[in-house]
Amino acid sequence: MNNKIKVLIADDIIDTITLIKRILLMESDIFEVVGEATNGEEVLELIPKVNPDVVLMDINMPVLNGLEATEQITNTFPNVIVIIMSVQGESEYLKKAMLNGAKEYIIKPFNVDDLIETIRVTYTKYRDRQIKMLSRQEKDREGKVITFFSSKGGVGKSVLALNCAVMLSKNPNKKVLLIDMDLQFGDISILTNQINHKSILDLVDEGQLDSYENIIPYLYIYNENLHMMFAPGKPEAAEYIGRNDIEKIIKACQKHYDVLVIDTGINFNDNTLFILDYSHTIIFVSTMEITALKNTKLGLNVMRSLGYDKSKVKLVINKMDAGYGVSKNDVEETFKDNLLAMIPRKDKIVGLSVNRGQPICDSDKYNKIKVCKAIEEMCSKLTV
Repeated sequence: MNNKIKVLIADDIIDTITLIKRILLMESDIFEVVGEATNGEEVLELIPKVNPDVVLMDINMPVLNGLEATEQITNTFPNVIVIIMSVQGESEYLKKAMLNGAKEYIIKPFNVDDLIETIRVTYTKYRDRQIKMLSRQEKDREGKVITFFSSKGGVGKSVLALNCAVMLSKNPNKKVLLIDMDLQFGDISILTNQINHKSILDLVDEGQLDSYENIIPYLYIYNENLHMMFAPGKPEAAEYIGRNDIEKIIKACQKHYDVLVIDTGINFNDNTLFILDYSHTIIFVSTMEITALKNTKLGLNVMRSLGYDKSKVKLVINKMDAGYGVSKNDVEETFKDNLLAMIPRKDKIVGLSVNRGQPICDSDKYNKIKVCKAIEEMCSKLTV
């Protein structure tokens, strides 16, 4: 799989971009140019789309200059390494670049060897530092495993799993890992606008399952308290990931987080059954549609036959709306032994969040949004 250093080039002079691309193509086994920008605003728009490891950033650009863009990248995308390029070699410029979050500085004009070595050494240095830092921070925990499952698609399971993880991470004392184990049709990378990030398939293919330290480079650092591992981008990739791989991943990560939130597929295959067995709590997601409730009833029966009691399996009714012709009282009476929460239906605001790739519970006004308040209440009931 792709182990190359992904580089985004930002310079308002097209000839400079072309030159840098030619230099990096000379080392195509090490570097991959994933994007080009001519001003700082374009850089900020491109980063979530192309997910670079390194941004080569010119200082003097129109619209938003390199120093201002670097500061915003440092605050918004802390895992992206910025290397400033400039014809200005004075120490004052170097100081400003570093204060704004740049990790290195290279003076124009540069030769081929200097550019290649600067990118390679800076990337390696800060990647290794991040791995060591995360490894130190996440020790001596025994994470509870909370798994989201449904027997029917389209019920909002992944959206709930993501926003539950976001909500749990608001507790400064909780370290949370969200793992997308819907290996065929996982949506967490799309829901966070990170479709180009490394996935579980990369981790498995590259044989990095033996330790948490090896797993760290494959994680997406959403925020200080919330890390994510994404499902493969292609459905056929699921067949290359087996139960033993999943077990190694979960067990390697479990000691480094307080909570592991796992999103699964909508079937009872071997991988899903292992995850369900291993979970402390299973969140069974349904809606008030009669077909969803029927499948939920059957699914809960399957779980009882597997020996899961009502303390382990909790039902969440998503998109609650009286317009389905099934009353809230009917649902509460039918599923009273398992019912954990009912999340109100707010299609417009949730749909906007999904399409933007921005979890609704990470909104500045989340505490005024009914869906978020319901998710927060649900999370408060979970023993974590």
